[in-house]
Amino acid sequence: PDETFNVQLTSATNAIFATAVAAGTILDDDEPPALAIDDVTVSEGAPGDGVEAVFTLSLSLASGKEIRVDAATVAGTAAAGSDFAATGGTVILPPGVTVQTFSVPVLGDLIDEHDETFNVELSSPVNVTLADASGLATILDDDDPPVLSVTNATITEAPGAEL
Repeated sequence: PDETFNVQLTSATNAIFATAVAAGTILDDDEPPALAIDDVTVSEGAPGDGVEAVFTLSLSLASGKEIRVDAATVAGTAAAGSDFAATGGTVILPPGVTVQTFSVPVLGDLIDEHDETFNVELSSPVNVTLADASGLATILDDDDPPVLSVTNATITEAPGAEL
């Protein structure tokens, strides 16, 4: 932030002070740091496993100001409510902190399916610019495919019967 200081004159000889105190201001002219969110890959797990997709938000350099940014999940091929818990909120990085995390619960199941994805989108930055505002989560399906089997069949052919 901008910084201020005071200069105070004391002990005048053969003069009086019209103003004995003056304020000085050092204006902050530094560009704000840039914030980026990473991509993550997690195995879905079974129901109740407590798997989370943990995104890391990283600043390009430390800041003397508090950094704030809103984060929210956006469905892709993964559906909110069945594959992950819709999550949103404000991520805060106090002055001097360069890394923070944002976690999204992954809802495991026992259904064999394709790998699925969703995003975490960053918005409304305060004291920061957004270098990468979208983190991609890939949920790896870890369920076994269904087992299909066929058994042998025997039929006695009757006159005029077809298989």
